[in-house]
Amino acid sequence: MTAPNVPLRIGVALGGGSARGFAHIGALSALERNGFAPDLVVGTSFGAIVGALYAAGLTPKEIAETANSVRWRDLSRVLDFGLHKAALFSGDKLETYLGELVEGRSFSDLKRTLVVVATDLTTGERVDLSTGLLARALRASASMPGVFSPVAVDGRLLVDGGLGSPLPLATLDGYDLDVALGIGAGMEGGDSGAIRFAQRCLTTRWGQRVHRGLRDHPGVHPMRQLGRSLAHTMTAWQTPAVLADDALFVHTRPPISWFNFRGAEVAMTAGDAALEGYIPTLRQALRTYDAASL
Repeated sequence: MTAPNVPLRIGVALGGGSARGFAHIGALSALERNGFAPDLVVGTSFGAIVGALYAAGLTPKEIAETANSVRWRDLSRVLDFGLHKAALFSGDKLETYLGELVEGRSFSDLKRTLVVVATDLTTGERVDLSTGLLARALRASASMPGVFSPVAVDGRLLVDGGLGSPLPLATLDGYDLDVALGIGAGMEGGDSGAIRFAQRCLTTRWGQRVHRGLRDHPGVHPMRQLGRSLAHTMTAWQTPAVLADDALFVHTRPPISWFNFRGAEVAMTAGDAALEGYIPTLRQALRTYDAASL
């Protein structure tokens, strides 16, 4: 049994998590199946990519078909190997691929409101992107420092949104919503293995190369900023999200590794099941909303 069409305004925040982010597709499927399609989508990193496709008008089923049609071993074509300033890859080919994925759309072309979250490399502040070309914003939101070069947007150097906002619930606070829903996919909650990996990277030859590359960016002290990024990451991942009274947090817990891109179906199933468990809570929110409207 599905809920009727109602004026309940729902906003969802889709967290990062690399391949675990496929869980967001299943979660969106469960929301739609039960009549709770969101009006606002906020996403960081992989969550931003899923959110962009959904906001563009693709159904969760169509997004799943897209995910399953990609030959993940061929994604090396988005990795522009070579010497680049501040990173292992420049990210230019990634942006081209993302542009193809969203068919060159801008935010103004979308059917649902979308906010893509990135992080200011210099200050560590959250940056909400909602104008311009989607591919540029998505690239910024997924540009892990040292892996992909920072992205210049409006005079700021932007990197992966998951560094400061692994689950961007704070962005939802700026909108008039009846229900705020955070959907986590494994990047929040203190992944100590990922933190140890990031710490080791700072002391490797690769880390020193990143240091030399970042020196060319005005106003950025290389290792200080990388250290700050790591500090923001550890703080964000180890601090439980503080939710408003009407906010819900769904942890999908997909049982795959960060880089198991062949595990899309497993992650989507986990996301669907996790969100389905919260449908009674959403129905109660609907009843409360209806009662208050009388």
